[in-house]
Amino acid sequence: MSNFKEQSFPMPVHQNNCRISGFCKKACVRRLCCFIPVCFSVVITPAQQLNDTLNLKEIDSVKKILPALNDTSRIEYEAEISRQYFFKHIDDSSFHYADIVYNESARIKYYHGLARACIYRASIAYVYYHDCLKSEEQARKAIYWYNQSRNKKDIYKAYGLLAWSQKDRTKYDEALVNLNHSFEWARIQGNGTWMIGGLEKMTDIYRDRGDYVKLLEAQEKLIQIDRQSGDTSYYSTHELWVLGLMYKLLGEYADALPFWRQLWSGNRNNFGWVWNQMEYAELLMYANQSDSALYYYNKFDSAKAEIKELRYFLISKGEYYLFLKQYKTALPYFQKGLIYHQQLNDFIQVKRTLLDIAKTYAALQKNDSAITYARQGLNMALKAKSAPSIRDAYEILYSVYDRLHKSDSTYYYYHSYITLKEAVMNNQTMGKMAAYNYEHKIELLDKEKIVQQQKLQQELFQKKILAVSIIALLLISAIVFRIIILKRKNEKLRLENELHIQQLETEKTKSELQRQAAELEMQALRAQMNPHFIFNSLNSINMFILENNKLQASEYLSKFSRLIRLILQNSKEAFISLESELEALQLYLELESLRFDNKFEYKISVDEDIDTSVLKVPPLIIQPYAENAIWHGLMHLPTGQAGKKEKGHLDIELYREDEILFCKITDDGIGRKKAAEFKSKSSLTHKSMGIRITAARIAMLQQEQENDFILITDLVFPDGSPAGTEVLIKIPIHYD
Repeated sequence: MSNFKEQSFPMPVHQNNCRISGFCKKACVRRLCCFIPVCFSVVITPAQQLNDTLNLKEIDSVKKILPALNDTSRIEYEAEISRQYFFKHIDDSSFHYADIVYNESARIKYYHGLARACIYRASIAYVYYHDCLKSEEQARKAIYWYNQSRNKKDIYKAYGLLAWSQKDRTKYDEALVNLNHSFEWARIQGNGTWMIGGLEKMTDIYRDRGDYVKLLEAQEKLIQIDRQSGDTSYYSTHELWVLGLMYKLLGEYADALPFWRQLWSGNRNNFGWVWNQMEYAELLMYANQSDSALYYYNKFDSAKAEIKELRYFLISKGEYYLFLKQYKTALPYFQKGLIYHQQLNDFIQVKRTLLDIAKTYAALQKNDSAITYARQGLNMALKAKSAPSIRDAYEILYSVYDRLHKSDSTYYYYHSYITLKEAVMNNQTMGKMAAYNYEHKIELLDKEKIVQQQKLQQELFQKKILAVSIIALLLISAIVFRIIILKRKNEKLRLENELHIQQLETEKTKSELQRQAAELEMQALRAQMNPHFIFNSLNSINMFILENNKLQASEYLSKFSRLIRLILQNSKEAFISLESELEALQLYLELESLRFDNKFEYKISVDEDIDTSVLKVPPLIIQPYAENAIWHGLMHLPTGQAGKKEKGHLDIELYREDEILFCKITDDGIGRKKAAEFKSKSSLTHKSMGIRITAARIAMLQQEQENDFILITDLVFPDGSPAGTEVLIKIPIHYD
């Protein structure tokens, strides 16, 4: 066990100062967990396949493999076990296996294993204990071992951990150099997560230093990664965030609010993490919307929050009271938050809080305390080269010394304040211009993208219509060809059967041949029935396309294709299940309802004692009468008082008596007499074909049974006016 393990640490905490990396809490945890690399040796080993987080039993199973392995293969498995324990937040076990990896790699001079072990150590120190010194030490060792190894896989994580530890200690110059190294290695090795993480840390540094132009440049690179990963929204999450932040930092609060409101209203990536919640509340506060700011503060449950989140709330809420000039209320929030920041070695937030306390003491005219805290904050700001913080510290000190009538100190700090104020204002001016230009550029690019997308969608739709039309023509041709073949075949068979019948001597043989001829006639009638319905449906599709009704044409085509499939399947059989017949009928009624803009309502009722899956009927036996009721009865309903056509009703009821299936089709249309008048004025006389064919089919089914197999009744109101038509069809029941 190395000495590193013996280092005493405070309670494990999760640390992240970066507001931009806090788009969502889950994303933040994911990025921190990604510190532990999935290392690869030069020769691919089975350990490389263990990329998913395993449960504890699976980890134990991996351990059982270790005795059978040697050298680098064994080290790779041990490194993977350390990684899995890290994801399980079992830091002791993770550290234990990291030490094993280090010692065994040192024994065989496996440099990549040494580098990997050091990265694990640095990650555990940073993520669980936020020990930046120890994390920086191990990250440097990892880089050293990477320089000895040919395998540079995951070297960007070593540079990243080094930079993050330096950044949290406000060693910004060194951190920026190493962040650039990490970014370039991550780009070369194709890891977008670490590229984004590095750019976010650069953003933190540029923000603290008041270098708004470089802040925006870092964010532009980050947004390019968003776009390349498939984020095609008008504004990506990072774009909304950075534009809102820029305008906030530049004091343009009214311009900042719309961008962050979109983030909150759209709940992008769970944007309501505590850091962003506090920053949004601060923006509302500076925009003089204190009630709205208080609403977001009250949404935070401080009683259940951990220190890592509670500290952000305390400082932000303290600044809220400081803004309202409630100084005595603000001070305890700052003092408690400062303790938590110091415990977590968060130098950026310590600096911020020291200056907040100094402002509060200055407002309370507690001059000595104000000077003490202002100087502490100034020292940290000077070390970080944080121009906005240096300016604020100078302002506090010169105002306090002025109140104490210490002219030398007042002059020194006032002169320093003016100099820094002008420098910060220059940076703000350049940042404002960059933000305006960037926003305008985004609008132009996205408008162009929208136009291109609309053009592509239009071209795609036209291609779909053309393809559907070609398919429909091919389908019609196939159906017509099939009908011709069937007709010829049936005619040939009929002639052959007639000749055979003449040659037979017995009456029994003649009767059997006559029955076969009747079945063939039935097939011919079915063959005529199919194109009759298909041609009517294709006319409807043609009408929608001509009217450029794209949505209805698409919906109609989808339902029509399903119905065609059913018709082609059912036409192969003399009898189909009543269930299949009703399914085709339901699809047909849906098509007609869609075609006539829902101008009629329909209902299909089946008696409970009918098993639709067992009972057999000829295909398309009900549809022609339903079609007749719609076309000749319901579609000619008169216009009502409101200028709209009355909505018609079509009821189809099925029940059985003995071995007969009764189908009652009732409509409340204009009646047969009025329909005949309309029909006489129209050239569309082919509609009766379906009724005639179906009547012939049912008649053949009846054979020697009763002749009243179709009963048509004209319905009338009490005053004698037509109330519709009722058709009763009697179909002999068949079974498998």
